[in-house]
Amino acid sequence: MRNAVGGFLAALLGSCLIALLLTLPRTVYPYPFDMVWLLLAGGAALQTTAAGLLNLDTTLVYFAVWLVIGLLISPFSKSNWNSVRTAVWTSIFLALFATVSAVLLDPLFWTSGARNARLIEFFATCLLFAPLALAAAVPLRVSVVRLRRKEAPSPESIRTVCECGAVFKSRPMLCSECGRALMVGDSRKTQSPN
Repeated sequence: MRNAVGGFLAALLGSCLIALLLTLPRTVYPYPFDMVWLLLAGGAALQTTAAGLLNLDTTLVYFAVWLVIGLLISPFSKSNWNSVRTAVWTSIFLALFATVSAVLLDPLFWTSGARNARLIEFFATCLLFAPLALAAAVPLRVSVVRLRRKEAPSPESIRTVCECGAVFKSRPMLCSECGRALMVGDSRKTQSPN
């Protein structure tokens, strides 16, 4: 559920952001959908990311929007796999926005023979570009995890004593005096200083 909410919010804000940055002309949708024209037109624009990336005038805009989408999905992810799931949800919502836009702009879309191919195209292209969001989501999530993690305090001193009487201020595997193994498996003959 958290991934779906993150995907919806990222798709919502990413669609609006691309429409504003590209200064898309106001698309005329039937009432009441004209109130969310920014969302629908932006979803359709993000669905055409391939063309946008190949156009030198809009390449940076598309990359920037996908990176912002990645920054938006990062707080909803607790692991790398969660980031991928949230990116997939984002692409599903973007494909839905693009589909609704196509249906509202072309009433014959739903009854046309090419409908299924176009639907597959909408969802496949959105899924294809979802990894662009991961370029920002995964490093940000890893950074946040590292900042939140508390390191175990280092011991004040380490003292290892061999049976021959040699004392080390480290954890050697073998005694340098007699050659005995001081470490067997994970157990060491370590004493805390008294």
